[in-house]
Amino acid sequence: MTKYFFLDQHGCAKNQVDGELIIGILTGLGWCKTAEPEQAHLIIVNSCGFIEPAKRESIEAVVTARAAYPYAKILLAGCLAERYGDIFQTDLEEADAFFGNGDLSQLPRLIAELFPEPETGGSSNKAAVSVASHTAPRPFIKPPQEGISCGVRPELLNFPRSAFIKITEGCNNCCTFCAIPLIRGSVRSRSIASIVDEIRDFVQKGYKEFNLIGQDLAVYEAESGWTALRTPLSVSANPKCQPRTGITAPDAVFTPVPVQRTAGKTAAVTDTASASGMGHKQDRSRRKEPQPELSGLARLLQAISALTGDFSVRLLYIHPDHFPLDILPIMTADTRFLPYFDIPFQSGSESIIHAMNRCGSAAVYLEMVETIRAAFRNAKSPYGEAVIRTTFLTGFPGETQEDFEQTASFLQAVQSLWSGAFVYSREEGTKAALMKKRVPVKIAEKRKELLNELQLHITEEKLTAFCGAELTVLIEEVISQSESADISGSTSAEYDDSRIALGRAWFQAPEVDGAVVVNFTESQKDTEGNPIQPGSTVRVRITALRGIDLEADVLNQ
Repeated sequence: MTKYFFLDQHGCAKNQVDGELIIGILTGLGWCKTAEPEQAHLIIVNSCGFIEPAKRESIEAVVTARAAYPYAKILLAGCLAERYGDIFQTDLEEADAFFGNGDLSQLPRLIAELFPEPETGGSSNKAAVSVASHTAPRPFIKPPQEGISCGVRPELLNFPRSAFIKITEGCNNCCTFCAIPLIRGSVRSRSIASIVDEIRDFVQKGYKEFNLIGQDLAVYEAESGWTALRTPLSVSANPKCQPRTGITAPDAVFTPVPVQRTAGKTAAVTDTASASGMGHKQDRSRRKEPQPELSGLARLLQAISALTGDFSVRLLYIHPDHFPLDILPIMTADTRFLPYFDIPFQSGSESIIHAMNRCGSAAVYLEMVETIRAAFRNAKSPYGEAVIRTTFLTGFPGETQEDFEQTASFLQAVQSLWSGAFVYSREEGTKAALMKKRVPVKIAEKRKELLNELQLHITEEKLTAFCGAELTVLIEEVISQSESADISGSTSAEYDDSRIALGRAWFQAPEVDGAVVVNFTESQKDTEGNPIQPGSTVRVRITALRGIDLEADVLNQ
């Protein structure tokens, strides 16, 4: 008989990729995914365990599923199970089994235990499938945090023709507020060949956008002994800033290797003489000098750049203390790399930055941001200025009003297009959880609101510059005719072939940034000559700013 599973997905993009792999594993076992939980023999809550609100949400999902679907088996998977599965075995009676977030290839073992094959053939009812008793010992498998789970992803959980590509897993940064090393383990990286093969396969299937994700893209391949990773700019002395695996002392300036784009490939240029073929005797000794080793991320981007096809690549989450500047020449040489940088600064106060076990300062970070922006200005990038997204924590232990004001001033100086402010969440097992001078929640909430309000003004001002511009937009959703009428305010008598869609431009990452509201008619086509639908790319002219969203009209092709 056919067995059905329902996936209740929670958490970040990295956990989403895990959910997509889970779909692939179960379909490979002969299961069918259903969008109707009441049809499911197995309900999987792929949980988040990062901060307290996310934990509560995942637990509530399990409790709600048990009450609503008493005949289904409920599997709590993901980060929350990884972190607390041994406790939940006795304390969370609503779940039938628990599975961590390590080696996902071990999931079939748990499924076999949860759904043992019947000794005799038979019934097609759900009770026959769910043979395990709720009173039996509930299994918990916590696979080792080794390698990175890869495999077939037959269904992606985001909008059409856009994919998250996980390149690293785990983290060694050990920021004092963060539980990721406890949940995901030490950093490890996928091979360049594996990543490039996956992207190539998606390109052949018509995908247009790839978002590279990991806990920290800067440390890609750092765990394998690569030694070139270092802080790009001078940092403040911080004796409490603990060394990280694969990272050299933060006191040297990393000089990026210039690159050039040739015949669809990116090639490193060791020096001007050898590149031009006009070297002379005095240059030979210079050419013998060892060149700086490219960072792992730079070498990955070079390999991606060698692929053919019409697609774009966005980098999500790079730790500010060791941003690899050698990626900039590669990115400016290939316009398929979007100048969008997600750099979580967390604070603008040097004392708080150091208390977070980070090595920088507001001045160092501002210099880095200017270096990034200058690289694209000097290359006369068709995108114009690079876009910065960041995050800030308010209410970190010991944060004074002066610390907060320094953070607000830093945000004003960075002029990030996007940022999110969040109240510090005290997580057991982290060093910050033991720190004194806790900030009252009301004060932390107020500070968060002030930062978000400041960012809103910055965002509105910077988005205004796009008005009148012609851009390419990836369509995510086409609004129905009735909904379009509600948005536009037209009456039924005014219905025509006008339509509205929601999409994103290059400076808008999926799920976290604003959108472009696209006006078009049924007769207009996308850039490939097809009817406009989710997954289409269209050329538009920006006509107006609506809060943090832009409005645009499709241009006739």
